Order: sequence, then structure tokens, then C-alpha cells
Amino acid sequence: MAKSLLLVFGGPTAPEHEEEVHRWYERHLEQMCELPGITAAHLYRPSAKQFPRTTADLPQMLAVYEYDTIDLATDIEALAAARRDGSLTALPEGAYAFDPNYQSAYYNLVSSSPPVEGWTLDGPAIFMVFGGPTKPALEEEILRWYVDGHLEQIVSLPGFTAGHLLRPSTAQLPEAAPDKFPGVLAFYDFDETDLATSIDAAWKAHLEGMKRGTYEPGVSIPGPVQGVWALDPQHQSAFYELVTRRTRA
Repeated sequence: MAKSLLLVFGGPTAPEHEEEVHRWYERHLEQMCELPGITAAHLYRPSAKQFPRTTADLPQMLAVYEYDTIDLATDIEALAAARRDGSLTALPEGAYAFDPNYQSAYYNLVSSSPPVEGWTLDGPAIFMVFGGPTKPALEEEILRWYVDGHLEQIVSLPGFTAGHLLRPSTAQLPEAAPDKFPGVLAFYDFDETDLATSIDAAWKAHLEGMKRGTYEPGVSIPGPVQGVWALDPQHQSAFYELVTRRTRA
């Protein structure tokens, strides 16, 4: 079995549609968990607290669907078929829109720290960082940087329980635009009720790491070698808080 995530960004087209969209999601998450390969479905909203560098407008809603599967392409086709034949309740017409600045996509798990068998999202918040190498020749160097230390270093910070490195899957829904995908997705689990305090601590550790260039657990988290990695210019890295979740029966 292999772990993958489907991320879908969007939200109500106007404030008066928010309750209607939430009601639709309550049923939609249950229906998604009945499809092949999907083990859990979650709805998040952006946290009111973010890193200072998070300046762009964030999607109003983020749906995350967990897959544990041996054939993601076949399971994606099952989802596409369910959308075509009406097995999934249609989006409320005119009430919801996909975010035009964020590409909904499938990501495959590369590595986790600590190693997690049967990883599932069960905390109150997540943090996602979209980025990638500045040129293709540096891709392996960036993957090693994440796997050989950075994920473990981030988990030393208050509130972080696990870090995961994912890459865009080669299997995607037909409407996906692979040329717009970030190179990698760093996905972090939180188990913390005081999210604002954890975010402040993480930002301070980032700044200290930029200054020192060395790692100290919970205090200083260095970045990659300058010039080899960059944040994705379109997908804003951000913290999201759980609204509701459903799991496979």
C-alpha cells in the first residue's frame, strides 16, 4: 500500500453561501470515503495566525483526502466515474468555486519523520510548505536535505508531531495542470491547541536558523544551501485548522 493525498482548494463564492457549502461538505466527505482507496477526508480552513511572510490571500477552504492504495491511477478513475454518474452529490450551483490560484492535485508520500506506519491525519491543524529546487539538476539534493535531517528538525518544534515529504503524483485527474505543480510539498502534522504560540516559536526558530546556519532542537532550524531551493510563487505556504473530518466505515 502507498500513501497519497488529494488536496482541493476552494470556497463559497459569497459569504451568504458559506453555510450551504459547509452542509454540502458534510455529506461530500462521507461519500468520498466510500470510494476505492480513500481512507479519510478532512475539511480545513486557514488559521487566523500565519507566518509574517504569508501575505497573499489564502483559499477559504482546503479539503484533504487520504489514499492508501496500490493503484492510485485506477482509484482516480473511480473518482472521475463517480463524478460523471452522479454518485457524488453535485456542488451547490453558483455557491462554490475552486480557487484559481491553487492547483488541486494528488501528491505521493516520499518520506516521514518520525517514520510513520499507517499514517493518518488526526490532529487539529496542519502546516504545508510548497516549494522545490531552483533547477531540475538540484532535485535530488533537495530531497536528501528534507529526508536526511530537515523533517526531523522541524518536528523538534512545539506542537509539530510529524513531518512528511510528498511529490506530485504522475496520476492526476484529467483537469489537472501538471506544469503548475510545485516541485515538492512538505506537510506537517500538529497536535496543539495553542496554535498561535507554536507558530511564533516556529518563526523564531526559522529566523535563528537563517542567522546561525546550524541546528539546535526547538531553537534554530537552518534552511537549505542558498540558491538551491525556493518557495513556490503561486502556492502560499500556510497553517490550516480542522473544521471536520470523516473516516472510512
